Amino acid sequence: MTSSFDPALGLSGLIAPFDAADFFDRYWEKKPLHAPNPGDRDFTDLVSTARMDALLSDQVFTGDMLSMARAEPRIEPGAYLSENGLVDRGLAARAYQEGATLIMPQLHWRERSLAELCRALELEFSHAIQTNIYLTPPNAQGFQTHYDTHDVLVLQVEGTKRWRLYDTPVGAPFRGEQFTPNAVAAGEITLELVMNPGDVLYVPRGLMHDAVNADTDGPSLHITTGILVKTWADFLLEAVSEAALKSPALRAALPPGFTEMDAAELKPQIDAAMTAVSDNADFDAVLALFSDQFVTTRQADTSGAIMLGQPPEGLQIKRRLLVPLHLADDGDHVALVAPGGPISLDRPAEPALERFLDGEVISAVDFAEMGEDKARDTVAKLLAFGAAEAV
Repeated sequence: MTSSFDPALGLSGLIAPFDAADFFDRYWEKKPLHAPNPGDRDFTDLVSTARMDALLSDQVFTGDMLSMARAEPRIEPGAYLSENGLVDRGLAARAYQEGATLIMPQLHWRERSLAELCRALELEFSHAIQTNIYLTPPNAQGFQTHYDTHDVLVLQVEGTKRWRLYDTPVGAPFRGEQFTPNAVAAGEITLELVMNPGDVLYVPRGLMHDAVNADTDGPSLHITTGILVKTWADFLLEAVSEAALKSPALRAALPPGFTEMDAAELKPQIDAAMTAVSDNADFDAVLALFSDQFVTTRQADTSGAIMLGQPPEGLQIKRRLLVPLHLADDGDHVALVAPGGPISLDRPAEPALERFLDGEVISAVDFAEMGEDKARDTVAKLLAFGAAEAV
């Protein structure tokens, strides 16, 4: 018997019988993990073949919202796009009949179930999560052997797919790095498996792999959740930029004739520059910046805000589930850093906001020090910007 998957279960629910602590200790950025369906994991509430069919027939897609792929012979965008850049539904359906995989990238922007999956995983990874949906027709292959430049968790939804993982040719490639076919040998097969509905597979970035729907009877549908990480290189580059704001020496020009020098001749200046970075970099500021960026670049969850309208007097609210929030100083105000951007509120709101972040149920009464009108307006803001939901 299967049951729908609750995104709020997070990573441990996704990879059971493994748990999140074991995953981060033994597998994260190290090696693949296959978590077979324990018997009650069903992803069809997140997306389904029927839902993919309905989306294609009912909604308008541009070329960056829907694509198609076929290992051999390759399919070009002109095979399913009209001259105005929109997806031609008939051409897309015909290409699928002829063995092309139907891909809907970033579908979490449109489908709430997938958005909630991303939000739950983001809270654990502290990195942005995206979804790409792949529907492969029977006896077909979308891509040749390749590696991805981001880590992925593959969720098999319907049908089956045979995966092969190879030796790792590239250790943690940069996200913007382009994979070039035939540039790197795949190496020996290190793992071969069949993904069944409810199975999950973790593939670290840089690991060569391929996947084929070998079933002649039905399609294969899976969700790829991509983990878009911030790296130590990103962190240190920002730290150098922060240090350069304080250190004129880091903003000084390289010496005349440096194009004819080697690093050994510049070693004293390089050492001095590295010392200036170490002495002047504000690592706490960089961490705060990355934290704020992670939160504010998420999409706000405003479901119910329009239906509720102006909140009635006495309405109780609580922190919305799966939404990252934290407080930051904003001069004479306090900022509630939230998806979509910070919410600026009067300083007297801070004590009630701290209780709100701790999970307490509050109302306009908790903001009474601000005055009745501002108290009610604060509750309305928290609801409008998706930080809170009505109890």
